[in-house]
Amino acid sequence: MMAQQKERSKTIYIAIGIIVGIALFTGALLVYMNVQRATSLPKPEIIMLNGYTGSQNLNYVFYVDVTVKNNGEEGYIKVYAEINGAGKYEKQEQLLYLGKGQSQNLKFTFDISFWNALFSQITYNAWATPQ
Repeated sequence: MMAQQKERSKTIYIAIGIIVGIALFTGALLVYMNVQRATSLPKPEIIMLNGYTGSQNLNYVFYVDVTVKNNGEEGYIKVYAEINGAGKYEKQEQLLYLGKGQSQNLKFTFDISFWNALFSQITYNAWATPQ
């Protein structure tokens, strides 16, 4: 009777050890895969940002020129630009594919009111994220 309990107890400890081992292995594998993915993503950087008013056909517009550089691995990058002022807030985005070390110029065009632009200041911003 006592030998059976010791044998059953030993089997339980072995089963628990196997389950803990599998859990640790799975956790380590997931961490490794996430680190690999994080190191293989593009690392976008905005290296030039410029905003100015102009006209397009009969519309008064605000342009935001952006140059984005990829300091990471090749891949897709989403670039955002936004304006605030002249009676409006608007955000736009563009998706592009950049190789390692490449850069690209983008132009965002926002329709604004000429009269509102005369009497208010327009602020603008841009940022980029890997996809």
